[in-house]
Amino acid sequence: MRIPKDWPLLLGCILVAAALYNHYMGHSAYSVELVFIASGIVLALYSLVYDRGEAKEPSSGILVDLLSKVISRERSAVLIPLVGFLLVAIWSGWKLFVTGQADLKLEDFVVTLFGISLVLYNAGPSKYAMQKDFVVLYLMFLTIVFAVIWKTYTIVSGDSYYMINAYSEYYLINIPVVFLVRMFGVEVSSELDASSHGISNYITFEYQGRDILLGIGEGCSGLYSAGLFFSAFLAFVLVRYRKVDPWILAALGLGFIVTWASNIIRMAITIMIGSAYGAPALAFFHGYIGIIVFVVFVTIFWMLIVRWLDLVERPEKPQTEKDIVTDAQEPKATT
Repeated sequence: MRIPKDWPLLLGCILVAAALYNHYMGHSAYSVELVFIASGIVLALYSLVYDRGEAKEPSSGILVDLLSKVISRERSAVLIPLVGFLLVAIWSGWKLFVTGQADLKLEDFVVTLFGISLVLYNAGPSKYAMQKDFVVLYLMFLTIVFAVIWKTYTIVSGDSYYMINAYSEYYLINIPVVFLVRMFGVEVSSELDASSHGISNYITFEYQGRDILLGIGEGCSGLYSAGLFFSAFLAFVLVRYRKVDPWILAALGLGFIVTWASNIIRMAITIMIGSAYGAPALAFFHGYIGIIVFVVFVTIFWMLIVRWLDLVERPEKPQTEKDIVTDAQEPKATT
């Protein structure tokens, strides 16, 4: 019985990811992690040798089309999964043995998922090529935003993720929310305290004669929503239109504004509900209703902007009456 040839590489990737997960969860046992990483590398190398004699042309897609300009499509069938495995292995090794960090962050999830998506890129029927391209591109852009750009900024500037979030929350969230809430007659104030490593931003409002202090967590940071929207939208338009032009860039810029404004409106409504009905109502709206408000705004924008882009990027020329008559009179080729 032959083992499916995608399985050794996938299992190797999972073993390396398991070593990463084990380290992050605080169950640090370097001997076990080394065994997992070594076993994963062996399985990956075995998969390459196993595939050498029967390389299969991968499903058509953006990655394959780009790679086919420099290498054969058969070689890309091996290269794409190999890059995915190396990404997971190198990231895991760097976290385990270079930085010694044992905390699980967003970028760690993103990089690991991106690597696994590359490993699985050639799996499955070709009719799902667009869906696979979207997943891979989405995770790739998330990796660029949250792992490459943020990490480069922290190294160059010396600022930590905490400081980046603290100031982005204050200027992109606190100040606009306070301004909007005051327009509706609710007296609020904001405060930035970056001296500790806990919550750095607070908005204070009054309820029945006493002040309520609302902490603004990093999940409300404009950086997260902007990064998520940028990655999803750019992946979507590249798969749908296979290009980036001024119209798409304009839609992307408008999307940033809508995403930011939706978050501001959600936070403003949350605070106004808290000032009118108290902390329990605020907590309920924030936990169950606020996200719905945000998703509704972004979904409506997405549907409208895609309809508009379809008109400007893929316009269909209507047939005139003369064209229809000419087509009808033209002899049809037979075989």
